[in-house]
Amino acid sequence: MPRLATIVSVIGTALAGAMAYGFLSGGHDDKLLTAASSAKPFGSSPADANPTIADTAATAAEQSEPADPGRFSSKIRDILENTDLTADEKSDQLWRIFERHAREPETARYLLDSMQFIKPINKKRVIERVEAALHRGTHEDGVKRALINLLAAQFERDAALTAAAEAQLPGNPLVLASLRKAANSGDHATAHQAVLQYSRLGEVQDSLTQLGTARSNGAIDTSEYAREIAFHLPLIKDPVQQQQLLDLMEGCDLPGQELADLLATTAQLPHALSSLAPAALHTIRRILDNNPPAFAVDLLDMDVLALARYNRWAGASSEIAHALSGEPVPDLLANLVMLPDADPRALIAVAVSPMSEPVMQVLNERGLVNEALQRLDRFESAPGDTAVASGIVADIRAKLIRHLLSPISPASALKPVDPLK
Repeated sequence: MPRLATIVSVIGTALAGAMAYGFLSGGHDDKLLTAASSAKPFGSSPADANPTIADTAATAAEQSEPADPGRFSSKIRDILENTDLTADEKSDQLWRIFERHAREPETARYLLDSMQFIKPINKKRVIERVEAALHRGTHEDGVKRALINLLAAQFERDAALTAAAEAQLPGNPLVLASLRKAANSGDHATAHQAVLQYSRLGEVQDSLTQLGTARSNGAIDTSEYAREIAFHLPLIKDPVQQQQLLDLMEGCDLPGQELADLLATTAQLPHALSSLAPAALHTIRRILDNNPPAFAVDLLDMDVLALARYNRWAGASSEIAHALSGEPVPDLLANLVMLPDADPRALIAVAVSPMSEPVMQVLNERGLVNEALQRLDRFESAPGDTAVASGIVADIRAKLIRHLLSPISPASALKPVDPLK
């Protein structure tokens, strides 16, 4: 794969993951919800599986599982793929194996994670089992978090329903009640995971109350509190409350760039811009403008995550400005990357993003391609020039030159050029 295509792919993946974080309870880069999860492909084996079963106390009457990891994971796979078993029967069988391995953290988490793929009819039995296991309080913290994740996985989703109606689907009230109970647990790992999972599943206003309590009693930290508020922000209908939540986030004393990154992600969530009031958008834009992402001091540092972070910030800033003024997003992005003091890597970040072609077209229309090429020259003259940096710059240079040589459409030529842009 060409260098440029590789960077585009990585940045696109990073952006997609960031944009989706608020809507996935276990499929995003959120260690707060999934750090304890150890799900592996069914054909793989849990690392550190012991040759003997440590937990004979839980089910002393039963024989321990064979120690062979391949045979162990194969047995789990066979249960999950067995079409002759109902979902409840699969759940029963895996739970019995979990009880025999409950004190082997890696194996126990593997089993609990595997159970999340099953959707049994009898959710009450799963909830009772999880609560009983948590009540014993003898599990390793990662196992407790996996138990909470299994509990949350019993929540039934229906995109056709409102959040309030969804919460009333059969079994969902039991799941939410159990998570609320766990959120008030005296055990930190249990309460921490339950509060976060409830925040992603529960009714918004109740979730905000739970989060405030959890922050006060230390179940979650300030950064986690701000992150969850950012998730709920687009779901709030009242403009006054939107502003109150933004004020709370600013009052969390997070580093400016961390706060800006959270809000940049929020602004790019589906329907966020259409649901946020103009006052809230102005506040978010101010925070973004005051906290642009910083690149490494070393000019040749082409950190892909830094490029993705800049793209997230620039994209959110431009989309908010577009929502407020109507100015096209490519024009706004071109303004940002061609600011007099802009780091050349800002241009590179946008040039390897999905907005590359529209922005380069704007640069061409404004007669700024040569100036953009001059910014890229800084890399070729930098000491310690690397093959990777040179290759990326060469790919972008070729794209800019291609635009420079392409004719500008008559409609584009009639557009006024602002000398300050």
